[in-house]
Amino acid sequence: GGGVIKAKDVVCTVTRKGLKIGIKGSEAMVLDGELWGEVVQDDAMWSLEEKRFVQVAMDKRKKTWWKTVLVGGEEIDTQKVDSTCQLEDYDQGTQAAINKVMFDEHQKRQGLPTSDELSQQDLLRKAWDAEGSPFKGQPFDPSAVNF
Repeated sequence: GGGVIKAKDVVCTVTRKGLKIGIKGSEAMVLDGELWGEVVQDDAMWSLEEKRFVQVAMDKRKKTWWKTVLVGGEEIDTQKVDSTCQLEDYDQGTQAAINKVMFDEHQKRQGLPTSDELSQQDLLRKAWDAEGSPFKGQPFDPSAVNF
């Protein structure tokens, strides 16, 4: 009931899909529920704040918005959440994929070749004058080749 507690008296268990918080020696759990989604249980941490509040930090397995923390809890409308992220918030692989899509969209709008088409042309240009090529010595013209 809202009194002062010590961290050593707190019981906090995080599983892949569950969260339990209680006080040692007490039968009933203060919190015992199923999480809305899955978390990385090995990375979960908790701390005692102001000798009264247990703060739990968990990493979600999938970066999605949860309607609630615990199943059965009060839900929010995830469609109303501002879920815009800065490009820097993503890992390098995701940043590269986003940049490629943006580049390709820009190229298409300008009527220019996409990154895949450019790398295809690059390969073709190298093979154009290669030994044994029927095009060797002729000016480079990618339209002469059908894919």
